[in-house]
Amino acid sequence: MKTTYISTISLSDASRRQIQNQAGLVQKLSVELSSGRKYDVGLDLGSKTGEAVSLRSEFHFLSGIIDTNALTASRLDVSQAAMSDMLTDAQDFLSTLVALRETDSSSDIVKADAVGNLELLTSRLNTQLNGNFVFAGINSDLEPLADYSDAASANKIAADAAFLTEFGITQSDPAVPTITPAAMDTYLNGAFDAMFQDPAWGTNWSTVSSSVTVSRISASETVKSSVSANEQAFRDLAAAYTMMSDLGNENLDPGTWRVVVDKAIEKLGTGIAGITSQMGQLGNVQEQVKLASERLKVQTDILNSRINDLENVNLEETSVRLNTALTQLETSYAVTARMQGLSILNYL
Repeated sequence: MKTTYISTISLSDASRRQIQNQAGLVQKLSVELSSGRKYDVGLDLGSKTGEAVSLRSEFHFLSGIIDTNALTASRLDVSQAAMSDMLTDAQDFLSTLVALRETDSSSDIVKADAVGNLELLTSRLNTQLNGNFVFAGINSDLEPLADYSDAASANKIAADAAFLTEFGITQSDPAVPTITPAAMDTYLNGAFDAMFQDPAWGTNWSTVSSSVTVSRISASETVKSSVSANEQAFRDLAAAYTMMSDLGNENLDPGTWRVVVDKAIEKLGTGIAGITSQMGQLGNVQEQVKLASERLKVQTDILNSRINDLENVNLEETSVRLNTALTQLETSYAVTARMQGLSILNYL
């Protein structure tokens, strides 16, 4: 026969451990019930923990792309709206020039329109979104186009210098009517045109890169998601507006005036075609971004469903287990209280 030594302290310690374990279970189940997720995913999943970690990593990666796609879509929308404004103004101005080509007395009206259109072109190319210039290419912190209306601007200074060098007079000089059609044609196709080509364009007009922003729109797709202010279409429009606003047109000989108008019509035509092409390309990119985001949403939904299967708890089952654990904890407290009241002195 064997007897086991039992003491009051051993009974108290056993009760204490039981209460601690039961309280820990209550805390764990309470957290699971409030969060809907396993208290310790790694402990509960065991060998499946690696799968859960991989799924979460993929989920966050794809969700990040969805977020950046939303920003890309916003930039594309703003770019499209800006180019739409530029296109509308260019088309209206082209119609005006065609209608007034034979009317040299309308040069003042044309000049006012050209000045306004050049200011709008500059404003639209300097459009910002979230602090970044959308037509700045990869140099999104730089303002793309210099303001020609500022007399101290590099492009205005260069244009005045080119005119003076070519004709030996300024645009407001009384001798402007003496400029012949042939001389003006030579200037427009020579020194003037050179101002809108590299390297002069990058020196005096634009400060940005011709390299455009490339955005990742899915795990395997990237797209060019911006347009640079250095595109030829914008240069052509700037040239057309400049020649119609700042060549002393109001004082030119009628024949020379028509040379300028014809050249402006030519530049507007190529500029309009170029902007239309850019808008079409951006439209394709917008559709790609939209479709990519839709595919990613389907993928993330599938990943999230699998993650929930692995990590989430059954709320009804957890609620029942929590109520049971609470009942057991209360019982443990009651039993412990009664045991602590036991004493051999009560039986002596």
